[in-house]
Amino acid sequence: MDDHVPVMSDSNESFFGLSEETLRAATDALPSQEELDSLVEAVRRGQERLERSREHAEEYINIGPPWNYDPDNYSPSEEAILTAMKWTYEGREYLEGTGDPDLEIIAGRIEEGSKSFAEESDDSDTEYPYKGLHLLLSSLDGLITWLCENDPDIDPNHCNDGDEPVYLGRQKKSALEKWYDEHAIFGVEDDEGDAFREKWNDFWHHRHRIMHGSPYAYYDENIGVATLFFVGLTAHVVKERYDELN
Repeated sequence: MDDHVPVMSDSNESFFGLSEETLRAATDALPSQEELDSLVEAVRRGQERLERSREHAEEYINIGPPWNYDPDNYSPSEEAILTAMKWTYEGREYLEGTGDPDLEIIAGRIEEGSKSFAEESDDSDTEYPYKGLHLLLSSLDGLITWLCENDPDIDPNHCNDGDEPVYLGRQKKSALEKWYDEHAIFGVEDDEGDAFREKWNDFWHHRHRIMHGSPYAYYDENIGVATLFFVGLTAHVVKERYDELN
């Protein structure tokens, strides 16, 4: 039996064959406890923001499916409108803060859509906030596409002639629901989130009619408020996903 026991040599090398200088450099590169605590706190704050946003959306979104919907039966309160605008504004700021060129462009579109929606809603001569809604829904689709592109489990349906990935509507819906579930947007236990998930499904049908030019699409202020909330929620989720990847 070989009784030889490896010992540290005088060549300034560790037991693993690495120099003390290399080990020291690797140790110095590790985050400090203060940095780790700061990261944990940032994650906690992000989760709290998402939870508050979800609670407000669940409270204020009042919507039904488009085939059983009468705009005259829905009148969002001023508080609902202001809260929706607040979360959308905050979500836009998060996107701008990423420094991602694509997300910054979408953030600018959200800003323009929010302003247009507010102006059109306040203008008594404007019946419906057409421009604002289309800009906001376009922004929402852009955010969902970004989630698809940054999800290793989702492949595009095909690429167009410009070699750009194309995702079908059902892929986008599934992708967003996946990340909503990941961040407990629909609730975290049992059927806790069923009521809100139903509102989301109703909203998606409205979004589908608008984006596909249905003559039976609704553009009323109530649909606009729901759109603002879902844009804000999705922007928050995208920011969380961006931080995970970076």
